[in-house]
Amino acid sequence: MMQEALILEIPVKNSGDYLEFFAPCDPPTANHQAKRIVRAGGFSKLADKPELRSAREFWTGLLAQYRPAQPFDGPLSLTLSFSYPFTKSATKKAVMAGSRWKVTRPDCSNAAKTVEDILVSLRFMHDDNQVARLIVEKRDSTQPGLFVRIEKLV
Repeated sequence: MMQEALILEIPVKNSGDYLEFFAPCDPPTANHQAKRIVRAGGFSKLADKPELRSAREFWTGLLAQYRPAQPFDGPLSLTLSFSYPFTKSATKKAVMAGSRWKVTRPDCSNAAKTVEDILVSLRFMHDDNQVARLIVEKRDSTQPGLFVRIEKLV
């Protein structure tokens, strides 16, 4: 299933020391662990499943519009907040509250790794080993999307 990003005018804050934006979307649930073993020329290797390839394409298309002119240097703090739409089984009370912590799949670390890899490929940073502080959260929300903040650490 191909997902489409909502393209809205969202303010991007960029002071040179940090970049922050909210990208409205319905985040895909496929993550870094969606791999399979394939045989090639007598050898086995890991390959991405189609849903992971689709998720990578989705994140690349969505995040490319926020790419900074130059990648960040030095140690970085990366904050990722995934907001997923409420499921149909959500109670009216939960939906009326606006958001709640998400305790179902995907897990935070694998979702973060997929997006982190895309941020590196789009040159938001040189390498993911620059991330010295990683803050990841996931919520069910009436406003689904991804909040990203990349900040230089001193």
